[in-house]
Amino acid sequence: MSKSKISQRSSLGHQMMTALQSVFKPGKSRHEDKKHDRPYIRGIGTMETMTRDVFAFARYIKANWPGTKQLSQVTPEMAQGFIAELVLRERSGGYIGRVSASLRKLDAACRPAGIFAQDAPPLLPYAGQGGVSGFHSDTSTQAYSPEDAERVIAYIARQEPQVAVLLRVMLVVGLRVTEATYLRSQDIDPDTGRVQLVANRNRTKGGKPRVVEVPAEDRDWLVQFREQGLGSKTGHLFEGRGSLAERARKRVRAACESLGITCLGTHGFRKTFAAADYQRAVVAGADDRAALLHTSRQLGHNRAAVAAQSYVDGDVRVRESD
Repeated sequence: MSKSKISQRSSLGHQMMTALQSVFKPGKSRHEDKKHDRPYIRGIGTMETMTRDVFAFARYIKANWPGTKQLSQVTPEMAQGFIAELVLRERSGGYIGRVSASLRKLDAACRPAGIFAQDAPPLLPYAGQGGVSGFHSDTSTQAYSPEDAERVIAYIARQEPQVAVLLRVMLVVGLRVTEATYLRSQDIDPDTGRVQLVANRNRTKGGKPRVVEVPAEDRDWLVQFREQGLGSKTGHLFEGRGSLAERARKRVRAACESLGITCLGTHGFRKTFAAADYQRAVVAGADDRAALLHTSRQLGHNRAAVAAQSYVDGDVRVRESD
């Protein structure tokens, strides 16, 4: 993208969006991009989210630096001021972390276009470069109990059966809600019950492929469910995929409120799977670290620490003295 392709008369927010569009290349794997240090935006949802973030940044600049009309005039002081403003508003760590990533992606898009000089200081430096410390979502290992998970699914099944089945898939396979939404019959091996997720075809996080070993007691149900997609051209198991994930989130919130269950969102079903998967690994002979690593990989992560910090509660973990 050349600098001339951004209209100098468009709003600052529109200029930022146009810059992001120059690195928006959907359909390939962000996992591969990270390995090769490529700055592309691959997901449509990611592009939409980052666009909202930079428009909010542009509004902040307009309110505090009204004379700034061109993207080339945006400075690190403005970016760091915007993040500081979000901290003062007590926005969540996860939200601030996401906005920070959007601003850094904007920076990466502007340099090859000549909007920011290649040797200019980073728009939002990392902590090691003298910038603000990283922000992350609050980690919690809290999961629905198996009994509560079943109660929520049963409640929703009376209102919207498709959402209830989606949650069952999350509970049985440990998928994220979007991954479950885009699951296909050909992703399920009818002989072994394994589920193989293939990059962006299944909307995996970062386009990272993985294979999930489904517990023996759930394989018959999963293989039977697989047959629903065999008559479809694409093999997808759910219809109305564009709105299904958000419908599921709303149904879960309403069900938990009605049932008096602490709402952990749709992600709570994935955490219930994780706790059970860890326990199965221990029963099979794994020690604590090996079981954590197994569960992390089942969930699409590479480090045992992820399961320990975000998925497997300390109360269910085994210790060397146990």
